[in-house]
Amino acid sequence: MSKQSGVQKIAWFNRAKPLNKDALEIFKQTSRVFIGYPLIKEDVNFDPHALRSCLVDPTCPDDEWECYKQSGQIGNMHSRNRNFIPSVKEGSIVVIPRPEEGAVYIGRIKRPFKIVDSPDWGGDYRSLRESQGCKWRCDDIAQVAQGWSVAGYKRFDLSLVPGWMRHSMFGRSTFGRFKDCHPLDANTTAWGVLDQILKGEYQVSTSWNCDLKEIKRRLVDTMTANAFENLIVSLLQLDHPDEIWHQTGGPGDGGIDGLGSDENGNVVGLMQAKLYDDGTQPLNLGNLGHKASLRRYAAILVQKKRNPPNDGTKFLDLERIARAVLRHWQALPQARAMRIGEE
Repeated sequence: MSKQSGVQKIAWFNRAKPLNKDALEIFKQTSRVFIGYPLIKEDVNFDPHALRSCLVDPTCPDDEWECYKQSGQIGNMHSRNRNFIPSVKEGSIVVIPRPEEGAVYIGRIKRPFKIVDSPDWGGDYRSLRESQGCKWRCDDIAQVAQGWSVAGYKRFDLSLVPGWMRHSMFGRSTFGRFKDCHPLDANTTAWGVLDQILKGEYQVSTSWNCDLKEIKRRLVDTMTANAFENLIVSLLQLDHPDEIWHQTGGPGDGGIDGLGSDENGNVVGLMQAKLYDDGTQPLNLGNLGHKASLRRYAAILVQKKRNPPNDGTKFLDLERIARAVLRHWQALPQARAMRIGEE
């Protein structure tokens, strides 16, 4: 977040996939960023050329909102829009990720939120939807009617967005706000990073390095959930070469992320990895009372204070992980990718 001229500017992402279909071309063509899940008034005949009379403005007064708000999951999405929209001020920066291109599209918010009454890109959006095999509905146009003007989009390599920001874009949310600042450096903000990228001033460190402080920063700047799980499995494999370690489950499932066994297939260890942990959710390493000799690992890249369980679980924090990466850099592909070690 940045505060200049009394205006707080945020950094956020938007998938640009209303109704689960790619609409990036419409976003770029119109130099706008749209937020989906419009709240359509049920007591008004829908008119695609008079949308302000058909949609409830998410910034409307509370009494009007109470008259039209809906319940259930869709109601939750409407409320999420209403709560989020006021935080996007002029000068805020939005990122549209396209991992299949290895790219992101970044734009700076130019004007306040508004509902466009009669979008002149309605025909283009209909053509796009139909080319994607979707049946056109009259109210589909509302998906690309409410949002903000952007001062154009610029395409950049996805690798420029550091991991502590990048991981947020690949969850279930269709839009959201990045963490305000770097987990290890409060002076490095998400808005500041994107501002530098837009200006062509952001630099990614590619020199070889063995300094633990720099290794920690590179881990935080590089790791996403799946990459972190893979890294910890690799480190456990290198620490225990006579065992067989492999990744299990998937990011966000809350379960076991790594499993180690001996040459006979007997399980000898379990691992759970978390990129960020605020200490409020319990670790989930299974009910292993029947096998007290089983080793248990909890790897956490960035964590707030947690009271360790008294079940013998070994915590692998950022310090231990950084030291392990340095210890194994010659055999660890991830270390070479982060330029950790000696050239």
